[in-house]
Formats: sequence, structure tokens, C-alpha cells
Amino acid sequence: MLTVSEAQAVNRWYYEREKLRLFPAFVLLGSAGQVTAAEGAIDTQASNTYGIRIELANYPYALPKIFPKDWTLHPAAPHHFIDGSLCIMRSVQWRTQFTVAFVVAKTAIWLAKYEIWKRNGHIWPGLEQRH
Repeated sequence: MLTVSEAQAVNRWYYEREKLRLFPAFVLLGSAGQVTAAEGAIDTQASNTYGIRIELANYPYALPKIFPKDWTLHPAAPHHFIDGSLCIMRSVQWRTQFTVAFVVAKTAIWLAKYEIWKRNGHIWPGLEQRH
């Protein structure tokens, strides 16, 4: 499970590190006992590797910001914010129980859709049937 219970929230960063073990390419970053970001890489089925930086300002009370690291997001790509961060979900969908590992998993799904979007004529998967 990629969420944190109320009882686990007391030791939040311990549980965050434990859950993040599911994604060994990612590490938590920070200083003075404060975790401020996570960084790592995600490999896709198309054999591409994408560096990712997850900024954790006001975490866990606000949706983290996910930025490309060492690659450039196509400017016409849907589902990203004006600051260049990826939109893995709407901010109103965010819950404090979600973990950094959850964010990594959602980002992997976003990247898979991004690759399909680039290959199939810029139609985002799941939107091709909508009018």
C-alpha cells in the first residue's frame, strides 16, 4: 500500500523511506532534518529513462510538484502546469495519506501516457474517445 495511516504519520519520514524502497532509483533529499525533495529516474516500457525531481513544499498537505530532470518536456504536451511541472492529478484529489512512492507511481503512469502521446500524433491516451 502506498499510503500512510494516522498511526504511521508520527514517524512519517521513516514510513516514506520504507515505501520509497519500492523505487530504489529514488532518494529523499533535504537538510537540517527537513525533507524537501525526492529525486530519481523512471524507466519506461519503451526503454527510455526520465529523471524526475519531486519538490515537497508544504508536504503532505499540498500536492508535490514533479519536474523533469535532465530532459525537456515537449511544450505542447497536455497535463502539465505553466511552471513546467507535470500534472499527475488535480490538486483537489490530493490526500495527506498519499506518499512520495505514490507520487512516483503516478508519475510513471504519466510518463507512459506521455510516450504514447508523442508516438500517436499528439492524442493523450484516454482522450481519443471524448468529444
